[in-house]
Amino acid sequence: YENFASLDELLLGAVDSVIDEVAERALAALAAAPVELPVQVRAAIDAGYGVVATDARKASALLVAASGHGPLRERRQKLVTDYADLIIDGLPLLSALGLPERRTARAMALFVMGGAADVIEAVLSGRLRLSRKQLVDQLTAMWVGVLGGLGG
Repeated sequence: YENFASLDELLLGAVDSVIDEVAERALAALAAAPVELPVQVRAAIDAGYGVVATDARKASALLVAASGHGPLRERRQKLVTDYADLIIDGLPLLSALGLPERRTARAMALFVMGGAADVIEAVLSGRLRLSRKQLVDQLTAMWVGVLGGLGG
């Protein structure tokens, strides 16, 4: 409490730390992967999910963000938007699109990211039983299915 004015600020700080680590790991994996949409998407999902799948404290922080309480609800909305934008900027296939196609890609990315966040939250909370591989496989298929037609 010495470093934060309120419990909400403390929670936001913890959530932001996890969100930043997920994004950093996902982007590093994306950059290291071969330039093939399915391979890049899988690498980013697996690396990002790995942050919370292997550390219950970080998973709890992400679950708190999904709770929808006041400022955390706003943070979750920002998280979905920011991650959707990271996908568009991080995937060479999508970053080369023109403005009209980028708008379409952003709408698609927001749609999939919102659903992906809900699926991840369901797995972390135990409401949906999937192994890490099953989750990564399913989310990869969803992302590739929605975004795959944009580059062609």
